[in-house]
Amino acid sequence: VKEIKLKELGSEHGFMGDVIRAELKGDNLLLKSVVIKIPKKENRGFGELLGVYEREIMFYREFGMSKSLQVPKSYYSEFDRDKGSENQAKIIALLNRLPLFMVRWVNSVSTKIAASKSRRYILVIEDLSFMKPGDQVAGLGLEGCNQVLTGIAKMHRHYWRNKALTKHFWLLKLDIDHRLRFTVFSDHVEEFRKTITKSLWPHLDALKSCGPNFIKDFFASAPPTLIHCDLRLDNVLFDGNSCTYIDWQLVRSGPAAYDVAYFISSALKTEATKEEIDLILGVYHRALNVDDYTYEELQADYARGLRMVLLNLTHTGGVELGDNRGKKMMDIWLERLSIRLEQAYQDIS
Repeated sequence: VKEIKLKELGSEHGFMGDVIRAELKGDNLLLKSVVIKIPKKENRGFGELLGVYEREIMFYREFGMSKSLQVPKSYYSEFDRDKGSENQAKIIALLNRLPLFMVRWVNSVSTKIAASKSRRYILVIEDLSFMKPGDQVAGLGLEGCNQVLTGIAKMHRHYWRNKALTKHFWLLKLDIDHRLRFTVFSDHVEEFRKTITKSLWPHLDALKSCGPNFIKDFFASAPPTLIHCDLRLDNVLFDGNSCTYIDWQLVRSGPAAYDVAYFISSALKTEATKEEIDLILGVYHRALNVDDYTYEELQADYARGLRMVLLNLTHTGGVELGDNRGKKMMDIWLERLSIRLEQAYQDIS
C-alpha cells in the first residue's frame, strides 16, 4: 500500500462509532478499499457503558462466518482486554438484584467509570459501498419490509433455542439488566414525555405500571434466539433481492419479535394499514418456519415488542444524534411507532 485516502461517512452510518472508508492505492492490491470502525468521541462513555465496541468485534469474530448471516467480511479487529468486561454477565446479574434506589446510584457511578476508560478498539470490514443503503427517513413499503424481515428470519431460525448462545461472555440476554434498564427508563420518562405526541402517553403509563417485570416477561414470552437489537433501515444494505445487515453493536439473545417490532416501527411508512402489517407478520412467520411458535404468539409478542422499543427510546436524549438528519430520523421513528402502537393496541383507552 503506497497511499491511503480516508473519508469519514455520515452520522447515518452510526451514532456510537465513527465509520471511515479507507481507499487504498498501490501495486497488486487484493483490496481497493475497506471500512474502519472506531468509537465516536461524543458518545464514547455511553457506548463503553453498553459494551458496544467489544460486542461488535466479538460478534464478527465468533459469528461473522455463519452461513445463516449476510454480513460484511471482517479483515481485522482488536481491542484492549478488560477483566470486568469478560465477567459482565455475572456483574450485571449481581447489580440487577440490588434495591431500585441503589440501582440508580450504580447506574450513575458506572456511567462515570465507563466515560473515564481509554480502551482502544478497531474493526476493519468489507467495503460494500456498491450496495444500496437503506434510508430510515424515507422508509419502506410492504415489499421492502418483507425482503428485510425474510432475510433476518433465516438468522432467527438458525439460532432458535440454540444453547450455545449462552457460552459467549459478550452475548447478553435481553433481560439480564431488566432492573437497571427500567431505572434508566424511570429517570428519563417524564422528560421524554414532554417531547412526544400524547398518543404515546398511555403506553408510557402502561410501562410504568408494569415495572421492570415487563422486560422479564417479554423475554420469557418466546424462545430465545440471536437478535440484532438495532434492526433499522440505516443498518441494511440492498443488492437486488438480497440484504446485508450491518452495525452489530447491540446484538443480544432474546425474542425474535423484538427485531420485527423494532424494524417495522422504524422503517414501515406511516400510511401502512393494520392489514398490511398482518401480511408482513405472516410473511415473516412463514420464513421463520419453526414448529413451536404460532402466528398468534408472534402477533402478541410483536405488540409487546413495540412497547419495548418505546421503553428503549426514552433515554436517547443523552445520545448525540449528529446532524439534522439524526433528529429528523428520530422524529419520524416516534411518529411511526405511535401509529404502530395504536394499531396493535386498538382497545387501549
